[in-house]
Amino acid sequence: MQSFFTWLTQIQSTNEDDLRRGRTTIVMALVMIGLAVLAIPISFLNDAALSGVIIIAIGITAYLGTIVVTRLGRVNLGGFMLITFIILPILASIAIKASPTSPFTSPFYLILVLLVAGLALRPALIWMVLAINVVGLFTAWSIAGIPLFADALETSLEAAAIFLQIGAALFIFVGGNITDSALQEARRLREEARQSAARLAELNASLETQVAQRTSALQTALRDLELRAAEQARLLAENEQQRQVIRELSVPVLPVRDTTLVMPLIGAIDTARLSNMQQHALEQIEQTGAHELLIDVTGVPVIDTQVAKGLIQLVEAARLMGTRVMLAGIRPEVAQTLVSLGVDLSNIRTFSTLQAALTKRS
Repeated sequence: MQSFFTWLTQIQSTNEDDLRRGRTTIVMALVMIGLAVLAIPISFLNDAALSGVIIIAIGITAYLGTIVVTRLGRVNLGGFMLITFIILPILASIAIKASPTSPFTSPFYLILVLLVAGLALRPALIWMVLAINVVGLFTAWSIAGIPLFADALETSLEAAAIFLQIGAALFIFVGGNITDSALQEARRLREEARQSAARLAELNASLETQVAQRTSALQTALRDLELRAAEQARLLAENEQQRQVIRELSVPVLPVRDTTLVMPLIGAIDTARLSNMQQHALEQIEQTGAHELLIDVTGVPVIDTQVAKGLIQLVEAARLMGTRVMLAGIRPEVAQTLVSLGVDLSNIRTFSTLQAALTKRS
């Protein structure tokens, strides 16, 4: 049933006002058809039952035509058709004097026409419906042969019928304008909300794109940083190896016999080189098991107190490891410096040259 009603109220229009008024017209036409169907049993209570059924059938057909026209998108035409089929029975009852009081009471039913027009038509068209009502009412009174404003009672009823319609049209017009304004404002706000939602969706999409791009850029930068860090680590390792080689080359320890090592020193000896010399010499003694270590200082220009103390420490450490340390190549100026400094090298055997030390040891 719901799907049928949805299909029935489908209107070939994209205008929201036309869609709203068209659906209202269709619903009211369905209501009138329902009332007409309910009136069929009542018509059999009268003497002219057949004519009553024919009129009802014509009315049902007219309302079905209204629905068809409205569904085709002719909303205003459908609304006027609905109003026309409501006006005609009312005016007909006045013109034929269906009852003694119908010429005076039926005009008040024309207010119903204005109410229907307020739902099915634009507010500006209410005045056209009012004009149709008034013209049709005077025409029906004329056909019925009713003298207008003949006495006080008739005058008051006729004036009331007309002024009530004017007042109803005014209120319906104002109410319709207010409703239209409210609907337009609602549509405007809805459109703004839709546009805001669209802009927000665009911003979200743009933000997601930016986040994705920046994330990709950060990942690329992180990979580059990791590669650089790995490269730096590799370079540092190579540098450390090179430094180790340089340290070993700066204080080489050379085996000349199975039990004898020679350490030729060249250049100035600072604290770092002195420490490296001690460490490297002791490591070689441990690895080779040498009993003698001959240190050649021919290429050392200066031996100060600190270097002398370092040599003495190396001698003592080597002695503890079972190795005797000897010095060769102390030049005269170096010897004078050591004597002036009061350095005691009496526990270290010395030779004038490396060749002399190797000859005498052999």
